[in-house]
Amino acid sequence: MGDGPLGAEARFHRAYLEHYRAILAYALRRGVEYGAAEEIVAETFAVLWRRMGDAPDQDTLLPWLYGVAARVLANHRRAAARRERVSARLQALAPRSLEGESHALERLEVRAVIDALQQLSAGDQEVLLLAAWEGLSHGEIATALGCSENAAAIRLHRARKRLTALCRKEDTETHHKGEEGSSDHCGDNGGIR
Repeated sequence: MGDGPLGAEARFHRAYLEHYRAILAYALRRGVEYGAAEEIVAETFAVLWRRMGDAPDQDTLLPWLYGVAARVLANHRRAAARRERVSARLQALAPRSLEGESHALERLEVRAVIDALQQLSAGDQEVLLLAAWEGLSHGEIATALGCSENAAAIRLHRARKRLTALCRKEDTETHHKGEEGSSDHCGDNGGIR
């Protein structure tokens, strides 16, 4: 529709007020936890906002929003499945031997990195794994992520900082519980080089 900026804003506001609960209920009925359902609703309405000019009239808008929500939900499920696969791959990398103190410490360090990595966003996980597992350079990471080399380097640097902070937080919490061990289970850069 050819609404002007004010008309599009009013139309969006009306659509949000009328259809928010229906889209939230749609996500919840598909077994999504409340917080994730709210994210799906937000992303659905973000798509509506970006595509106001292409969106159907009010009488067919709700079915259109259901279609958008279905695609957003599918994306969320794919991302969750990716995180599960990453977690499983990381678990498989964890040393299984319990012999000797060095093996126990190594297991503890790997476990700390895995736990911290799982707390990061999917984007942070991806950039870290592209660097660590795939051995990609900043330029190759940029190609994989569809961004500039500088942006890839910055993303990797920030993700490493967040991972290191999480590892240190976990290590501090472990020490507060009275457990013995290394003062930094993840090492520098959260164990990701």
